[in-house]
Amino acid sequence: MGWVSWSENQITGHADMDHGHKKLVDLINQLAVAMENNRPKEFCSDMLEQFIGETRIHFQAEEQLMDQIRYPKAKEHKALHEMLLKDVLAFKTSYDAGNTSEFTTLLVILDIWVNRDIMGADKALADFAAAAG
Repeated sequence: MGWVSWSENQITGHADMDHGHKKLVDLINQLAVAMENNRPKEFCSDMLEQFIGETRIHFQAEEQLMDQIRYPKAKEHKALHEMLLKDVLAFKTSYDAGNTSEFTTLLVILDIWVNRDIMGADKALADFAAAAG
């Protein structure tokens, strides 16, 4: 069972962003399976680290796009990136310290990312990029 669903409604129209989003959702759902199947904590921590690394790469690409097209909402969008990374890193720190009971916290963080950031902020960025040519 996956934590985060992906559908055609979440496509922004920007191929690179959409590919990155799909990859991140797949990682989230792999992590969900690992946690639900009580895989060793080290394995799940490594998967969280992989998600964080891929998220940083994805955000860096989006931020380069924002700079290239002079996106007027870049500051606000970058703040969303920072918030997600801060929240996931805080969860990972807590998880690594032994708090393994609050997986729903991670689910809420990631669900917000999909529904607020992808559906709102990333869609607006993709639309602006398309209009900018």
